[in-house]
Amino acid sequence: LLTTYQQVTLALLDSANDKDPVVREQVRKSILTLGKQQPNKVLSMCQDYLVKHPKLIVGHRVVILQTIELIVKTKIDDISYLKIKSIISLASDEMTRSKDVVPDWQQAASNILVAVGNKYINDIMEEILSKFQPGILPHFFVVQTLASLSESNVYGMVPFLNAILGTMLPMLGMAKQDNMKWVFSSALSHFSESILEYLANLDKAPDPTVRKDTFSSEIYAAYDILYCSWLQSRESKLRLTVAEAVGSMSHLIAHDKLEEQLPKLIPTILSLYKKNTEHYVISKVGRPLMTAAGTESRTNFLFNMDWLICMNNGSCTVILILLPLQVCAPVDYSNPLTVKNHNEVLRCFSILANTFPDRLVMFVLQKLENSNERIRMGSLAVLRHLINSSTSIMESKKLLILASIRQPLADHSNKVKKRVVQVISAMAHHGYLELEGGDLLVKFIIQHCALPDTYYVRLSYLQSLLVLRHYPWRGIIGMCVSQVNGSFPFRSRGHGAPSLSLLNVISPNIHPNAETLWEKEIPALLSYLEGKGPQLNDPGGGVMGFQGVAMGIGLCASSHLDATLAKLDDFGKSDAFKKASGIFSLLKNDLDVEKMKSTLILCYGYVALHAPEDQILFCLLLFPQALYKDTFNALQELLRNILARDLNPDGLQSVFKHIEEWLSSGQGHERERAMNTTAHILEFYFNNLHVKNMVTFHNLGSLLGRLAPRCTDPNPLVRRAAIDCIYTLLYIQLRYEGFSLDYKDDSVERLITLRESMDNPDHSVLYKTCSELIISKRLPQQQLNTLIFMLIEGLVDSQSNCSRASSVLLNTLLKNRGAGLQDLVSEMLEVLHIRLQMISEEQVKVSVAQSILILATQHLQTVINTLISYPLPFDSWSCEMWIALGADSKLASQIMEMLMEKLNIMVPYVDKKESMMRGGLTKVATSHPLAMTCALKEMMLNGQSQEAVVSLFPQLFSSLLVRLGSSVGVTLPKDINSSGTNRKSPTKLAAGFDVCGWVRRRHTLQHITGVTLLARAMAKHAGPRLPAIVECLCPCLNNIYECQRVTITAFFSELLNHHVVTELMMMDVLMNNMMERISDPSCTVRMLAVRGLGNIAVGSPEKVNKYAKELLAAMSSGMEEKDDPGKRITLEAMSGLSKVLLYLDKKNVQLLVVYIFMKIKPFLESENDEIRCASIMLLGNLSKFGSGEPVFKDQIHNVLVSLLLHLSDPNLQVVKACKYAMRVCAPVVGSELITTMFQNHLHEDKSLHYGEFINDLTKYIIQDFPGMLNFYHITVIQFFKSNWAEVRAGAAMFIGR
Repeated sequence: LLTTYQQVTLALLDSANDKDPVVREQVRKSILTLGKQQPNKVLSMCQDYLVKHPKLIVGHRVVILQTIELIVKTKIDDISYLKIKSIISLASDEMTRSKDVVPDWQQAASNILVAVGNKYINDIMEEILSKFQPGILPHFFVVQTLASLSESNVYGMVPFLNAILGTMLPMLGMAKQDNMKWVFSSALSHFSESILEYLANLDKAPDPTVRKDTFSSEIYAAYDILYCSWLQSRESKLRLTVAEAVGSMSHLIAHDKLEEQLPKLIPTILSLYKKNTEHYVISKVGRPLMTAAGTESRTNFLFNMDWLICMNNGSCTVILILLPLQVCAPVDYSNPLTVKNHNEVLRCFSILANTFPDRLVMFVLQKLENSNERIRMGSLAVLRHLINSSTSIMESKKLLILASIRQPLADHSNKVKKRVVQVISAMAHHGYLELEGGDLLVKFIIQHCALPDTYYVRLSYLQSLLVLRHYPWRGIIGMCVSQVNGSFPFRSRGHGAPSLSLLNVISPNIHPNAETLWEKEIPALLSYLEGKGPQLNDPGGGVMGFQGVAMGIGLCASSHLDATLAKLDDFGKSDAFKKASGIFSLLKNDLDVEKMKSTLILCYGYVALHAPEDQILFCLLLFPQALYKDTFNALQELLRNILARDLNPDGLQSVFKHIEEWLSSGQGHERERAMNTTAHILEFYFNNLHVKNMVTFHNLGSLLGRLAPRCTDPNPLVRRAAIDCIYTLLYIQLRYEGFSLDYKDDSVERLITLRESMDNPDHSVLYKTCSELIISKRLPQQQLNTLIFMLIEGLVDSQSNCSRASSVLLNTLLKNRGAGLQDLVSEMLEVLHIRLQMISEEQVKVSVAQSILILATQHLQTVINTLISYPLPFDSWSCEMWIALGADSKLASQIMEMLMEKLNIMVPYVDKKESMMRGGLTKVATSHPLAMTCALKEMMLNGQSQEAVVSLFPQLFSSLLVRLGSSVGVTLPKDINSSGTNRKSPTKLAAGFDVCGWVRRRHTLQHITGVTLLARAMAKHAGPRLPAIVECLCPCLNNIYECQRVTITAFFSELLNHHVVTELMMMDVLMNNMMERISDPSCTVRMLAVRGLGNIAVGSPEKVNKYAKELLAAMSSGMEEKDDPGKRITLEAMSGLSKVLLYLDKKNVQLLVVYIFMKIKPFLESENDEIRCASIMLLGNLSKFGSGEPVFKDQIHNVLVSLLLHLSDPNLQVVKACKYAMRVCAPVVGSELITTMFQNHLHEDKSLHYGEFINDLTKYIIQDFPGMLNFYHITVIQFFKSNWAEVRAGAAMFIGR
């Protein structure tokens, strides 16, 4: 008997694989607690449990193995040696039992060996080396365990490594799989690190005679394979592991060989930066290699220095790797690896500095002048690092660095300036600024302490300048006072408090009397700014400051009105909000534009209040009008002068580009002024144009594209001016075509008449005007492209009339001349897709849809190929484009046929390996079929596609049904989740990407249920369409994809459940297909085929006897199916046969009754409730064919005990089946008393008193069948071992009676 201790442990082991992870963890802790008290006993029980349950699931084994590891780790000193040996044997067997890599299981076993190896290394190595034999590729985790042991027990493992390396070297050439190469590389890396640690601590080592050259030859041989072969692998993870191993191994290679290898090795390692996204490992390997290079040979190091830090000139191929690619790369401080990589690269430069300081410093300083901003920033980062880390080396170069740092002081990049400040801070701490020229750097810091928020330089860097006692402090004082008093310190990035602190520190240098006063006042002010004291009472957020500025300007106006107004006017028109000076700088502290405008208005109010009354009235009347007129005239004069210097199409375009953005302004007066200015410069251009040769007016298209939509502008003056501009433009074009100055063109002259209608704001007139411009007839073909793209840009015009006009003109052009735009179709669609995102006018959206439709009628294949390539899932604008293609029924039919044709031949998914260590494959959907399915869906959303959908309904239904089957168990491709910038989260994306609106496609059984429901609905509501659908689907039953065959077979199977199949004369076709599928390689397809054959009895019972032979053969073979893991085929065969027997003639079945009965009998005790129920029902249905047959009577008696006992079955459906079978079989039993009893008491809907029933029945059996009592006795005893307690209890009751 087990002790209580053992019972508890055994119960815990049974529960170690509980579904709840919290329970599993608690179980493991409990076993560990017991193991700490009785380690040998608990380990024995764990070991016995694993041995007695060899088929334990992996998760359960892992938990137990992990528990063993914990006990070994914590109580290894208390465990007996014999138990240790058995644990070693167990862990080794668990680790290598499966040839395939099962990471969780094998890693857990490996961890036990490592834990034991910390004390019993010799025993562990004896076991491991027995599975690490020469000439045989070892198990993955054997190598992994050796690597882990070398890390956890350095002094124990190193003595074995020479022999291990000797055995391993031939194995390297045998490793063909990436995972084996990876584990060998990882092991070599760990071995090298262990050897180096051993050699570094020889005083603690058990064998102090070990030397580096003990391993050099083996390490070099392994290095040669890794460097020459494995380092070139396509797998990035393998490359990085090999690189790391090579880096570790390089320390153990003989000096002469390492010196020979380094010129090749360092460039190869550094070239991995371009091949891998993870750079830290490469930098970590590169640094010790460069250290080794410097140690081994100065000449060799010079080569590598040339390779690392030079420029490409002629025959000397030199590549700059570290600086632009690594130091210059932005550092993501939220990513620890990025930070580590940055620091490793900087350490590489420290190594270079130790060997070649002059050359390195000159190189870094030269790069400060590079045109690339990132190069300059990287150079400054290196310079700062060298100043801080290589103080003694840099001492002699201080003056050179001081002179060179002046160059970046003038840099325009704010990011570079920030790096400059960091360099200056480092220089300040090392005494650079006290040398000649240091004052320039101090001034640079001061000048940049009060910059706008777009450029942030921390004021705290000034603290490093306090060591300079001879600096003229007045500039600093002015800056500090400006910060504190004029920049709203609560909003100014915290500059106020540091400024006050600095003032307090330097007060003795200002004036002796300032020190006493400031020591008293400044701390109080600091307490306000830092929030430690009472808050300043300014709830208006600076309102008093705004008012003070306005009052000051008003006082100025009392004596100098003209000058004040001029200054205010300049401030309002210029870029004053960014470059305010003087008193207006007080407005420039973190204020938004609206507050600036409010303050400017307040200034005008105070000017009106304080200025002399007579002067202010005069100015109010005359000044604005005169100023506007003069300004406008001056602008036109300026543009004329500029154009006169370059009177050609390019010169005209350079002037027009400064005006065109105002043509679409939201303000009517701005558009009017811009259009009048355009008309003015075009007229000047025309009047001064002298064409000597016939040339192309190449920008006619772009100008017309900008101006034509303005003919419908809401402002009538703009419309008139637009007509004038187009009129002039067309005559300029005629001049370039060779016509004389006085030539008049009738179509152009019509514009003069149309100009008069521009006063009528009616939209129909405006659109008619646009159509009558006949631009397409006057525009050369080569300029059509520009015009089209300008009109597309006009679709988002601020004026809805103009955006509509752009769309009308665009569609007119596309209809008339779109056929010749084959090369532009993709680009036009992409631009339309972008513009759709910004269009709010519904009418314009409709026009864009029409544009897409026009392009499709002319270039259908190009349009489809372009739209199908857009990222998935389609955004709403891509969807709108597909919906637009459904508007034309004829075109929609063509597109749908094209998409279906491609869907039927494309690969629906590919099998991809999950990971290098896991062997499973995942089905990943291919993108194009997904996109085509989505496209079909969007097109059908357009109501106008109804005619096309109806005409193609059988083909569409069939293609989508097959496509649906291809989606079962398939995951989305990873690139879908990363497409676009405004995508949903991956989780929501995967959940919502429903290609056919099919919520049950994830699992095969749910999918079959869904297809069954679909077929049922089709049979009921779409009968006439079924023949065509069946015709389309039949060829697909031979497809190579199982999921497609499953879908179609499930569909056909359910159709046979309905009489419409007979009515439409499809029975023979479907029957033949089902019989063919009986031999399908897929057990699911075979199961569905058997189900379909059984359904004939429900849908078309009159056909059962016609196909009796085929049906009985199919059902019989179904019950004999061997390749049927879940017995689903058997279940369908018995259920189908039950249905078929109801309609079969006796002559067709009589000879097979006993044969079928014998097939049924084994299933009566099946653990599967459904199979048990189906077999009992089939037994009952078979009884009518056995009446009067002695053989059948004997068979009934053979199973009668089983039926009686299952009347107490835990499954209610089985109980009902037993009642039915016993009632219909009663006449065959041969006892009238039993027959009457069965037929009176065994009704499915009535309860049964089992005890009384059995009591009465046994009396009748004894009375009518005394010779069979021994048979019944033996039969009942067999049920004492039944799986069900209820049946066992019934057997005991029955035999007791």
